Amino acid sequence: MSKKRFTGLLIGALLSSAAQATTLYVSDIQFVSIREGVSNNTRAVERGLKSGTPLELIEQSNGYTKVRTPSGNEGWVADYFLSETRVSRDQLLRLENRLTTSAETNNTLTESLNESQQTIAELNEVKALLEQENSSLKQQLEEGYKITEQAQVIVAENESTSYQIESYKQQAEISTQQLQSAQDNSQQYWFLIGVGTLFSGLLLGVLLPSLKRKKKTSDTWF
Repeated sequence: MSKKRFTGLLIGALLSSAAQATTLYVSDIQFVSIREGVSNNTRAVERGLKSGTPLELIEQSNGYTKVRTPSGNEGWVADYFLSETRVSRDQLLRLENRLTTSAETNNTLTESLNESQQTIAELNEVKALLEQENSSLKQQLEEGYKITEQAQVIVAENESTSYQIESYKQQAEISTQQLQSAQDNSQQYWFLIGVGTLFSGLLLGVLLPSLKRKKKTSDTWF
């Protein structure tokens, strides 16, 4: 293969690739047909292509362009039926669709905003209730602290009172022991007195008869 032929094939391939990469659009005409040849007398390959339909450019020749439709059919169409940009009607439809979509999105966002605002209002109510409950709990906690302090004071007083009572009990036990000891000593004292009195009586009972006999004897001597 010669160098010139190879260069020509390469350039043709590049031009073909560039042509395939180009997209054309059906112009602002309601319906267009794609035909087998570069004449309106040839058979139509595909009919009813709407305005704005994208077509892949394959080849151009003498005011006609060979294109490939979205359904894959290939054929020729006059250049005046084609446009390199989307036609105004198609653009308007697309803008209307975008506007409709934007309106729907706006409605959705509005509904979401309303729901969010309602949720925020509910959360604010819950927050207010929680703050009220928190305040009540703080008050109850302060009262609990006061009751605890009072209880501690009462317990301390009870401990002091219990200590005093225990001290009094010990003093009472000591006094009872002392009284018992005094009673025991008193009983011993009176017991000794009784024993002494009994002994004295027995002694007198023994001595008195002897004294009477001695007295009688003395009277006889005289």
